[in-house]
Order: sequence, then C-alpha cells, then structure tokens
Amino acid sequence: MALWNNDPNVMLVAGHRGACHIRPENTMTAFQYALDAGVDMIETDIRQTKDGQLVLMHDAKVDRTTDGAGLVREHTFAEFRALNAAAHLEGFAPECPPTLEELLALVAPRPGMLLNLELKEYPHVEGEAMAYDTADKTIALVERYGLGDRVILNSFSGKLLHYIAENYHHRYPLHGFYPYFYLGPDPGDPEDYLNVACLFHAEMKDGKIHGLPGQVCPKEWFDALIEKNIEPWVGAGVTSYEDLALAFQRGARLVTTNNPIETLAFLRRMGHHK
Repeated sequence: MALWNNDPNVMLVAGHRGACHIRPENTMTAFQYALDAGVDMIETDIRQTKDGQLVLMHDAKVDRTTDGAGLVREHTFAEFRALNAAAHLEGFAPECPPTLEELLALVAPRPGMLLNLELKEYPHVEGEAMAYDTADKTIALVERYGLGDRVILNSFSGKLLHYIAENYHHRYPLHGFYPYFYLGPDPGDPEDYLNVACLFHAEMKDGKIHGLPGQVCPKEWFDALIEKNIEPWVGAGVTSYEDLALAFQRGARLVTTNNPIETLAFLRRMGHHK
C-alpha cells in the first residue's frame, strides 16, 4: 500500500534539496521554487551546529555550497547563519543557509505538502550521541509544528533508522536505500523497520560500491521490495522521459528530482501526475 499516494496511476515528485540544479540547494529560495513548481514533497538534509541548532545542509563541510570552510558541526549557529548559501550559483542574491524550523514554518500552512527529512549525522561517523540527538530534536520540532503525519525520516544509517523505529514505536515512516549495503554498519534487518527504499543500480565489489549500467534497477529489485511491503522510490539520477516511464512501469511510486518542472512535465505527458 502506498504511504500517501492512493492513485496507482500517479508517481509523486519530491524536490531534491529543493531544486538543486535550478536554485541554490537547500535554501529557502530552492524550497519555494519547488513548491511553486507543484511538487508533492520537499527533500532536505539535517545537521547540527556546534551549539546544537538544526540546520539544512547536505555536505558535512560548508565549502562546496557556501563562501565558508570547515565542518558544519564546527560552526556556531551565528557563524553558520553568516554564510552565503547562494555562493555556488551565479546570479542569485546572497542568502543565509536555513534552519529546519524555517522549512517547517513554510510547509505547515500547505495542506498535504510532504517532507522527506534526511538525517546526516551518523552513529558510525559523528557518534551515537550526536546522531540520536539530531533525530530526537528533529522529531520534537516536527511534532511542535503538527507535521508528524506528513514527514518521512530518511538516513543512510540503518542503525539510526532502527533506533527511531524502536524508540518511537514505528510512529514515523522510515526511508532507507536498496541494495541494503547503502545502510552502513550494523543496520539490523532493514525489513523490520523500512517503509520505503530508494533504489540505486549498484553493486558491492571488493568492498566498494560500483554503479551498474542504466539508472533504473531491474524489475526483480522492485518486486523484492514490494513483496516485503516496502514502497520503491527512485532517486535524482532518474531524469529522462524514458527512464521515468520505465521506473513507473517497474513499480516506483515517487521520484526525487533536481529539476521539478522538467520532471513534472514528463510525468504529466505520460498521464502519471496531475
């Protein structure tokens, strides 16, 4: 059963970091662009500053997307907010990187708008204390805004997802990745806690992940998830009309996209989005 989409002829669309090929990624400008384009969901990335504030940035370091340098967690909130998150794209006014609370406030008044919150602090990298604290703070803020039924929590750490499932009694839908080697060390049994998995066409070889030809995984991979009642989604690498059509045919219920307007136009041409 689909989590939110009860129309079997529709593929939902999530704006990846807002619309990271069109607007500065993980900024309020990008989120507003994606909302205006007509996406069903906003996807973003959550980290903590040195003083424990929840902020939105994909990378562990601020270097790629801002005019600053160093780890997010080594910046105080004030230092983080002084950065220009539009520095990596020309033609955009300077903009401070946003907080999770700003995004929740933007989405809360829009009935039905969904959020995919990716937790980027991992137990095996930043440590269990920080990873679990980030998850706990995120959930508390989501509940304060009354968005618990519109949020899916996402991580490349199966251990972290298992923590959320156990400690919150499976209250929140959880999004992982397939093949399951993406879920890092000590993932437990993903089929015990996953509601959704994003499929990547890749294999593990000699201890490293290697991409396989083609963006859309074999149908058998989709079927393996569906058999376990795990909803299959596809990621931002699925961009062409042909790949979107193939992913839908194989069972994908949602696509995350860097270019919402183009993706929505393709799906509407197919009759797979309103």
